[in-house]
Amino acid sequence: MKTRFTPLVKMKQNILNKCERDLSQANEDKKNAKSALDAAYLQLQETRSLTQGTVNQMLQERAILEIQRNVIDEKRAWLNFASNQVVAFQKKYKELSVEYEKYRYLEAQEIKTIVKKRTKLETKELDESALLSFMHNKQEGV
Repeated sequence: MKTRFTPLVKMKQNILNKCERDLSQANEDKKNAKSALDAAYLQLQETRSLTQGTVNQMLQERAILEIQRNVIDEKRAWLNFASNQVVAFQKKYKELSVEYEKYRYLEAQEIKTIVKKRTKLETKELDESALLSFMHNKQEGV
């Protein structure tokens, strides 16, 4: 049954669905960031540190370790950003859910009111019809 709230409910549903998709994407991004960070840590663990060799080799190894640490810092920042996005989308989704449910409730209340009015009108029409039928039968002497 269509009410004045029906278009609003549909609009809120579409907005809520879009937010849900955004939240899913943010969760996926967070998962990817976590796995990238884990991979960077694993790569750092696999990097060997020299205990002997030329100064150039030790400086190269030190540079490689520094680069790997920078990669880890970038991955941590990415994970932090993705986590913040997930929290923001969860908060937005919760707010939109409450608003959507509010409009659904208002729509349901209006539907109840319409049904109640229709039932009352149908009852009145049935009473009139029964009265007219009774009067007609009485006049014909049945």
